[in-house]
This record gives sequence, C-alpha cells and structure tokens, in this order.
Amino acid sequence: MYVDSHVHLQPHGQQPPVTRERIELYVQAAQERGVERLAFTEHLFRFQEAFDALYGWWDEDATDPALSAATQQYWQDHVSLRVADYVHVIEEAKSAGLPVLLGLELDWLHGHEDDLRRFLDPYDWDIVLGSVHWIGSWEIDLKSDAVQYAQWDARDVDSVHADYGALLRELGASGLCDVLAHPDLPKLFGHRPSSFTPLHEAIVEAATAGSCAVEMNSNGYRTPLGEAYPALPVLERANAAGLSITFASDAHRPERVGERFDDLAALAAEAGYREFVSYEQRTPAPHALAAAPTR
Repeated sequence: MYVDSHVHLQPHGQQPPVTRERIELYVQAAQERGVERLAFTEHLFRFQEAFDALYGWWDEDATDPALSAATQQYWQDHVSLRVADYVHVIEEAKSAGLPVLLGLELDWLHGHEDDLRRFLDPYDWDIVLGSVHWIGSWEIDLKSDAVQYAQWDARDVDSVHADYGALLRELGASGLCDVLAHPDLPKLFGHRPSSFTPLHEAIVEAATAGSCAVEMNSNGYRTPLGEAYPALPVLERANAAGLSITFASDAHRPERVGERFDDLAALAAEAGYREFVSYEQRTPAPHALAAAPTR
C-alpha cells in the first residue's frame, strides 16, 4: 500500500469548490489505486491570505516588467481559497475518518522567509512541501504563457540550473518544509545543462540542511524527458546521504492519484531504498516498499 504525499484539489485554470464531496472523489480514486492515505497540499498561491501578504513580490525583480506583470496576473487568476476554510474542510474530513492529511505546497520566494513563516504558523499542518517554481519573477515551469516560456530561450541553461539550485539551498536552510517537491524541476521541458551534477548536489545539500525528505514525483514521467522527479542519480546520492523519500503523484484531478507508483517503487529500489515515509503532524513515519516490478 502507498501514501500519496502531494495532491491538489484544484486543477490549474479551474476553481472547483473545495468540499467534502470533492475530497471523497479523491479518496475513492486513491483506494482503487492501492493508495491508503493522501495528503492534500494545495498551492500557496491559491490562498487570498498569501496573495495579500506577499503582494508585489513579483516587482522586486525589475529586470523585465512584462515578466513581472505576467506573474502578477498568474497569482491574481489563481486565488480561489481562504486558508481557514481549506483547513476546516480537510480537518472535518479527517475527523469523519477519511484517510486524508492536511498539507500545503509552499512556494519558496527569495527574501520572504518571514512572510512564509507567518503564513504557516497558525495551522497544524501534517506536511509542508517546499518547492521552487520562480526564479525572480520568472515561473520556470509555465509553458502556456509565451512571456514566461520565452525566458528559456533568453537565458543560459547552466545559469538557470545554478540559480534554481541556490534557491533550493535557501529553502532547505529555512527549515520551513518537510519535503523538497519535484526537486529537479528545471528538466521538465528537456533543457539540458552541460552537467546535471551541480544541481543534483544542491538537491541533496538542501535536503540535508533542512532535514527534509526528497520527493519522488510521478508527474515527471509526463515531461519530455519521460522520467520521474528526481532522476536516479539524485536518488542514489540521497540514499547515500541517509535522506528519506516520499511518493507523490502531484495529482490535480482524482483520476491521477497514485499514478505510476509501482514505477516509483521500482526506481526507489534501484537507488537502494527499502522504505519510503509519509508525514503526520510533520513527523515522518516509515513504510516498507512493496515488491515492485523490475525496471
């Protein structure tokens, strides 16, 4: 049996109500996939309180006004929830016996550690994922916005990976998160640096500094590279460093919960892992890897 530690209740570009009924759709899909528990980890930028507290952060990188404007518009378009309401509906589902956990995907924003800490502090999270989606005001994983995606042609790929690695190190050092989510994200469109090794080292160093687990995310199989986040060499380094792993689908729809977890298990075993962890009350619990098909 698996635990899916990275699940979203709203697809990008949509704002369905976050209700008990919607949660139950995910739970049913999880049970059909052999997932015994799942953590809802909605994006920071979904919450009105985060938008208000962080308003204007996109203007701090003043190198490209069009880029800043695109990011501001993205945040405005995605606000759909109040954090207290989100917490309430998930805690209510937990109290009713549904196998769900309260989580958040916390976007690391350079220079805003104190704001992020204040956002987290009032609530009893089970798990906090830390992710880097923005380098300055550039959203590196957004292909649907021409202004954002054009940055891949305008920037040196080695420098992008170096900047991303530096932000991961900041995130780890902050101690704000339990898990580094999709930690080698810059590979998603197939842009290859001259060497992946510096980023792979940064991932392990960041996780070690923050006592974080490294997320294995099956959404990576949908990228042009066709491999999980993170790549096998990262997992081998993480295992050698004594770091734990979590399993994640990064599902934004019920039918994708637990997607390709047998493949994740096989990859984890190849890297030398014999267990994965899940989190409750921000405390890791180990689970033995089930027998998985060979790769």
